Amino acid sequence: MFKHVRRIALFGALASLMAVVIACSGGAKPEATPAATAAATKAATVAATPTAAPVTGKVTVFAASSLTDVFKTIATAFQKANPAATVEFNFASSSALETQIEQAAPADVFASADTANMDKATAKALIDGTPVLFAKNLPVIVVPADNKAGIAAAKDLSKAGTKVVLAAADVPIGNYARQIIDKLAADPTYGAAYKDAVMKNIVSNEANVRAVFAKIEVGEADAGVVYKTDALVSGSKVKTVAIPDTANVIATYPIGVVKTTKNKDAAAAFVKFLTSAEAQAALKAAGFDAAQ
Repeated sequence: MFKHVRRIALFGALASLMAVVIACSGGAKPEATPAATAAATKAATVAATPTAAPVTGKVTVFAASSLTDVFKTIATAFQKANPAATVEFNFASSSALETQIEQAAPADVFASADTANMDKATAKALIDGTPVLFAKNLPVIVVPADNKAGIAAAKDLSKAGTKVVLAAADVPIGNYARQIIDKLAADPTYGAAYKDAVMKNIVSNEANVRAVFAKIEVGEADAGVVYKTDALVSGSKVKTVAIPDTANVIATYPIGVVKTTKNKDAAAAFVKFLTSAEAQAALKAAGFDAAQ
């Protein structure tokens, strides 16, 4: 009798011990919670998504003359981010660049100092996709450092004997200058005769804004109209005279990929880089204003 009872007790103890061993061994696996599953899926997605690979090859950028210095700085940063890529430039007036592209010049990117020439290129199907606005600029009057003609205001451009130099009418800064003169002439403070007087004082029409600037720097003219960014580059070699806000115009800079490019990926990458924080900081440091 007692042996039977001990045997039953022993079997009960063994059964309890087996239950404890199974529980401790983790034989039953817990189900994943929805939150844990979502987190794991997200982590896997991020890990599987590669970052954009650096582009390679040469990028030829046709850019407005006023972009000469800042674009060289930006190109250095772009090449640092893309060590296997190189950037070459052709700087000239936007109108000349548009014509060159139309005549099949080997360009990958076109950066204009106005929307008019970019619109021409787009209308002729020379640009791939939609151009991107990346900067703005403002025209100013510049005079030689010694300012022998005593130019102190926009009104002084009409003084008899004043030698004024502008860019040609089809060059963006030349077009902007003539718009400014028209606006000033419409102001009763200046009068309708103002335009005729200024136009009589023009001694040369230059091919681009840097050519205008060069004339002023060496004292071959008394005054000219350039961008404020050009005046900053010169430092103490020239002085600036502000144009009244009511008459001034804002220069807008668009950039786009040329349709005939042989390196579309690199060209598109350069265009995109112009809107990056690094490129925008360089433009701001050079005196350009943000596009938006």
